[in-house]
Amino acid sequence: MGGEPMTDQRPVRVVCLGGGWTAIYLARSLKKAIERGDVQLTIVSRDNFHTFHGFIAEMLTGKVSPTNITSPARRLFPPARFHNAEIKSVDVDSRTVTTSRLLDGKEKVLEYDHLVVALGSTDDLSRYPGIAQHALQLKTFSDNFKVRNHLLAMLEMGEIETDPAERQRLLTFIVVGGGFGGVEVATELMDYFRRLARKEYPGIDPDEIRVLLVHSGQRILPELAARQPKLIGYAEKMIAKGGIEVLTGTRITAATRDEAILSDGQVIQTRSIISSSGTALSPLLDLMPYDRDERGRMITDEFLQVPGTDNVWAAGDCAAVPHPQGGTCPAVAIYGMYGGRQIGRNIERRIQGRPPKPFTFAGLGDACSLGRRKAVSHLKGMRFYGLPAWILWRLFFWWFVPTWERKADIAFDWLAGPFFGRDIVGVQVAAPYGLRREHYETGQAVVRQGEVGQQIYVITAGTADVIRETPEGEVLVTTLGPGDHFGEKSVFERTRRTATVRATSPLEVLSLGENEARALAETIQVFGAAVKELPNEPDVNPAPLDQPVTPAG
Repeated sequence: MGGEPMTDQRPVRVVCLGGGWTAIYLARSLKKAIERGDVQLTIVSRDNFHTFHGFIAEMLTGKVSPTNITSPARRLFPPARFHNAEIKSVDVDSRTVTTSRLLDGKEKVLEYDHLVVALGSTDDLSRYPGIAQHALQLKTFSDNFKVRNHLLAMLEMGEIETDPAERQRLLTFIVVGGGFGGVEVATELMDYFRRLARKEYPGIDPDEIRVLLVHSGQRILPELAARQPKLIGYAEKMIAKGGIEVLTGTRITAATRDEAILSDGQVIQTRSIISSSGTALSPLLDLMPYDRDERGRMITDEFLQVPGTDNVWAAGDCAAVPHPQGGTCPAVAIYGMYGGRQIGRNIERRIQGRPPKPFTFAGLGDACSLGRRKAVSHLKGMRFYGLPAWILWRLFFWWFVPTWERKADIAFDWLAGPFFGRDIVGVQVAAPYGLRREHYETGQAVVRQGEVGQQIYVITAGTADVIRETPEGEVLVTTLGPGDHFGEKSVFERTRRTATVRATSPLEVLSLGENEARALAETIQVFGAAVKELPNEPDVNPAPLDQPVTPAG
């Protein structure tokens, strides 16, 4: 056939799983081949936008508008095709990918000649009990938007809260993970909160606000430990000056609605645990019969091709790509970018009958913002500190924003901020209640006597005591276990809680909001009859319901 493809043949079909950095640079690399008709590239992603994580901390703190860290997929990938759907399965024998549309699950089958696996990573929700229910994630745009609104809600509630213990919970913020992401979020938050307390929230004393950075290693910024320890020392000094409490050598062992339990025995009262550490890989990798490394990443050779195949490639967080200087490439966006570019070049070389070239990108440097217009960075071995490093950090990340439209938007946000202040609008994107899972540790109260009831609970694992506070002291009413439910009396009769329910072991519950519970009870007769039986209420109620009840404890 020769080196060039025949013009009367169909184009080579390339399917890319995932719409992140690898996909963007793959599309750019193959642009000319697509325009010539040699290649048909289809990029599959459940989101029709790309999130730029470099400015997450600035988005959370109002320096950058939320939508300005996203870029529309249909302006990123042309002339490649974009397929907005959920990836259901991959059949490597028949060389097909099955997707389902988000509306109703209707499936579609895509055929490929070359498959590019660029699935990225997800948050690891198995690291400690309660992380899935009570920790705030920073992986997806919806997660980030939720965190932004949550932070503003804590300030709003904190300013008007008169109970000292609850006020402390509302104004205490824990960031888990001392890598680049965690440090940037923690330092930006402290600066942000203190600015808002001075200018926008007169009812909050800046000294009331606590930001804690919890890191399992002995020193923060482990990404710099091997080659740039001096930068870590500077960062540690700046963080200490900023008032952030850094807890190294410490892990979170459990998260609940009201507190974080640490490995050193500390219990921190808080409503805000922000997770910026620990990633897991997409379960879609399990559908493909290829070798994985000890971290579960798909192993590739130096050409970014999966060994034993001639048509499967991988890059980004989900791939164990050999680093030119030894080891494997870190899970950093720039390696996904250059990996996608090299895969595109190698696919084109393969089409032309030429051998692929190895991946030779060894990195440019690193940068980490420390808030207050300070940062640490290094570029090709040269170290920068303070304001010069911060300028370099901003310019570096701004340059890699994938569209000029968003670059202009972000630049405008930066220029307008000093004149008009930061955006502090908190949007409630979801009802505060509904059906959700919650985790409680031994000794914690799920509900307290005297509270206004807005949820009913069903225990899925663990045990709890129902305790009635009387003038003579606490009275044990009953003990509950898996399958038992409580809280229904106050919800259906619109009364205050008549007892406290306290966990006697690690407890998992399903909570159902008042509106949802009433709707189900009115619609499904069996459900309504079950929850209205009130099996856990005593025959005699020593706490009158016609007057406020003082909460137990």
